[in-house]
Amino acid sequence: MSEEAARKLPRYALLALLCVFIFCGLTAQDLWTVRDAESFGIALGARSGSWAEALLPGIAGRALVDHGPLAGWVSAAFMGLFSGLFGDVFAYRLSSLFWFALTTATLWYGTWHLARRPEAQPIAFAFGGEASPRDYGRVVADSAVLLFVATFGIVTRQYEAGPDTALLSLAALNFYGLTRSLSRPFAGAFLAGLASGLAALASTLFAGVWLLAATVIVQIVVRAVGGNRELRIALALLGAALPIALWTGAALLVAPDAAATWLSAWAARQAAFFGIVEASTLVWFLKNFVWYLCPVWPLALWGLYSWRRQLDLTHLLLPLASIGTGLFAALLSSGQTADQVFLAFIPATAVFAAFGLITVKRSRENVLDWFALSVFSLGVLTLWAYWIAWNIGFPPKMARSVSMLAPGIAPEFTFGTVVAMAASLVWFGFVVWRLSHRPKVAWRGPWLAALGMTAAAACSLGLFHTAVDRNRSYADVARETAAELARRGAPEACVAAPTVPPGIQALFAYYGGVRFAPSAEASCRFELVRTSRDEAPEGTIAGPFSRPHTDERFFIRRGTATLDRKHRP
Repeated sequence: MSEEAARKLPRYALLALLCVFIFCGLTAQDLWTVRDAESFGIALGARSGSWAEALLPGIAGRALVDHGPLAGWVSAAFMGLFSGLFGDVFAYRLSSLFWFALTTATLWYGTWHLARRPEAQPIAFAFGGEASPRDYGRVVADSAVLLFVATFGIVTRQYEAGPDTALLSLAALNFYGLTRSLSRPFAGAFLAGLASGLAALASTLFAGVWLLAATVIVQIVVRAVGGNRELRIALALLGAALPIALWTGAALLVAPDAAATWLSAWAARQAAFFGIVEASTLVWFLKNFVWYLCPVWPLALWGLYSWRRQLDLTHLLLPLASIGTGLFAALLSSGQTADQVFLAFIPATAVFAAFGLITVKRSRENVLDWFALSVFSLGVLTLWAYWIAWNIGFPPKMARSVSMLAPGIAPEFTFGTVVAMAASLVWFGFVVWRLSHRPKVAWRGPWLAALGMTAAAACSLGLFHTAVDRNRSYADVARETAAELARRGAPEACVAAPTVPPGIQALFAYYGGVRFAPSAEASCRFELVRTSRDEAPEGTIAGPFSRPHTDERFFIRRGTATLDRKHRP
């Protein structure tokens, strides 16, 4: 690689892109997904509840054992610091900034340490002029982070603050620990193991175990790692066990009986994640991996081909060991979606893709440039076309599409609109720059891909956040339900909700003050039913309550307590 190809991407430009990308998620005023709502409910309970509620996640008295409590603790800390200034929902969303900063920082520094190794350096030119190890390491690290940001399948995860987002960050921290073990064997191994344990505490035990397995495999197969191998593996195991031991010990100390029950349910649920993968998961991945892992997968495959005779080199073997472990883990994942399984190994894939990018010939390297220019330019122009149609009512079909999404909501010129305009101008400025120049810098393709993704995110969230808030928010539905309960003289009555997910229960309780029963068998005067059918369930006394343009319906019907009194002799 020449000095010109490794020319430095200005730090302010990289930092500005990352800040704009992640801050776009703060334009939303509400929670748009059930998984995000569930994480919010857990964080709310951890902040305002007892120590037992913080250590043992749950909503409305119902234990939630799919994930550990770490993501909820981080969100609760941000809510405790900033709720008074910005409100609970915005303060909760701020924790996504922490996870994104941790992800990008550890991914960058891990790649930088790996790319500066002697065996990673490009072939020296006969008359000089090749990139220095420092410049080469920087351009590879920049490319890895930019490709990570541009990956299609994880964009929405970056704007959430739940277990999946935490898993991405801790997987990047695990990778950083593995790279540090090359220069500091014992500290790096312990850090990689600690990240594995924290991943189990934030996400699932399955994710933590397989990150730990990748850590152990790297300690065994990568010969460049110094120090006593058995001691390194022991330190990794110790680091992984430490967070789990401290958490379970604290829970058993604070609430022995509740902790024993909760941990037993958690262990059973986590054990269910280990098994042969369902066929539906494989089918989903085979159908969707082309876009889900775009644009990293073509570059990773190219790197595998171009480096095929040198895959034992440290800078290639280390990320490959993580990716290979992840692929094997995917075959042994039961009861999980395909995107959840692969989250833990996307950072390593982005790193390997960055090394693959370096080997692409200039004629082929331009493919990423043109892909980014065409796809994201078309996307940004389409978003603006729909926003203009929403404002002026023409073309009528496009205007009607947005109005159906959020009836009763008029377009507004907000700060998000200004951000979308600025991002679009910057994007098309770089489009003109790329069309009128033939830059040699190696980071141009990843830069255009990440910038295009940022512009698309800024436009979609900045222009349509009020419409999406109206369509996806449960605030109005919760208030309507609470008003109906109050009209029937029972504003604080116990409500059973066996068909309503815990995340939605959390939002109904937060926005409407609805008090849900802790178990499906509880005897309550009313029952809230969630269904996708328009027909009212038997015993319905109110409803339907629904969000606009969705097939989700809520009905209130008589609960078992009402029926018992009605049939009492």
